[in-house]
Amino acid sequence: MSFSTNTLYYGDCLDWMEQWDDQSVDLIYLDPPFNSKSQYNILFGNRSGGVDAQYRAFNDTWAWDEGAADRLARIENAVAHPAHKAISGFHTMLGKCGMLGYLTYMAERLVHMRRLLKPTGSIYLHCDPTASHYLKAVMDAIFGQNNFRNEVVWTYGLGGSSKRLYSKKHDIILFYSRGDEYYFNKPWVPATSIRMQGQKKGALDVWNIPSLNNMAKERLGYPTQKPLALLNRIIEASSKPGDITLDPFCGCGTAIESAHNLGRKFVGIDISAFAIELIRGKRLDLGIPAKGIPADLHSARLLARDSPFNFESWAVTRLPGFIPNTKQVGDGGVDGKGKIAVKPDNFQSRLALAQAKGGKFNLSSLRDFLHVTKRDNAAFGCYISLNDVRSEAAAREVAEFGRFQIGATEYSRMNLWSIENYFDNRYPPMPPMLDPYNGKKIRDKLAIHRYGRKQ
Repeated sequence: MSFSTNTLYYGDCLDWMEQWDDQSVDLIYLDPPFNSKSQYNILFGNRSGGVDAQYRAFNDTWAWDEGAADRLARIENAVAHPAHKAISGFHTMLGKCGMLGYLTYMAERLVHMRRLLKPTGSIYLHCDPTASHYLKAVMDAIFGQNNFRNEVVWTYGLGGSSKRLYSKKHDIILFYSRGDEYYFNKPWVPATSIRMQGQKKGALDVWNIPSLNNMAKERLGYPTQKPLALLNRIIEASSKPGDITLDPFCGCGTAIESAHNLGRKFVGIDISAFAIELIRGKRLDLGIPAKGIPADLHSARLLARDSPFNFESWAVTRLPGFIPNTKQVGDGGVDGKGKIAVKPDNFQSRLALAQAKGGKFNLSSLRDFLHVTKRDNAAFGCYISLNDVRSEAAAREVAEFGRFQIGATEYSRMNLWSIENYFDNRYPPMPPMLDPYNGKKIRDKLAIHRYGRKQ
């Protein structure tokens, strides 16, 4: 199966890449979901370093869980898997921890990225110093250590000071090729090149490119947004006009915009429906098609049937101010969270919760969500169904759950809302919400949805 160029794909990049033809991409850039600056302790099993991940664009806490155990078993049982020895070695060294879970996650996807690269293709893996050395070993195993070309240090000039640490002001970008005949047009820009000693092949390049400050015109409010100057340098160096660039974790679309501006074709994948719609509506208003994003009630039903987790994540982001709970299991019935912009007059909490169900309505599931909303002391809750709920018993229980007040306006603590309502442009009465990506009050309740409604 071939992909469509200049197209965005919603869902797990593994699911999409498994379907695509070999040797069909010229360049891959990926900035996978990982931010160890706040999560280092969690990755190695120490839960004392936790942070509130409620308002993140994605969940970059890689705890050891059932999914990680399954990935480890698959790779350790597959003796021909290119990363078999590397992952088995890390298992022995690290034990069963979040870092090992992250490395198995990356190994499964990097194998397909190598398969998709043309013989002249290259890949740039963006990471940070906490995981870069582990990822380099995985990349050596999958792409071959002879195909390691450079370790790029991107220094961005920001980072706090500490009495016990040097400033943290750089990321690592690992540059590998598919083979010896890779395309490369060295950029004529100032860079510091340091030849590595010993057995390592390649050079360490230091790129001094400022990160985006809060006043930058490029800034979209996405927490991991990278500057266009960084992606322009990569794409110009390792691809030609008309070549195909793939970003399997495209986020807010910096690589997508750079490829478009430089005359390259692009393919972007992201597991966040919000990210896909942000690119289509706020970043590049080009009518870019998005596959996997429901365009009508029928396609929403298909998504709910074929990929329940993706349906739940997408459905939650139909509500202004909500982001999905990416944990997916053990979530206590909570599929999404948000924060009310103003504290209610008669309620201490500003927490808002959502649950999405793609199947037939079940009164017991609503009762369970009512219990969780009360237990978590949330002020506002929304139960999202595929079709309208017309149960009188459900309406009665929602009404009895109570109300809260902000100024002169009263709101129901629990609301019934459907994807059928969404496609009819009908929304529940909602309090003012904060944008989960920049913390500012949302002025236009429908703004998020308009991104994805352009055809």
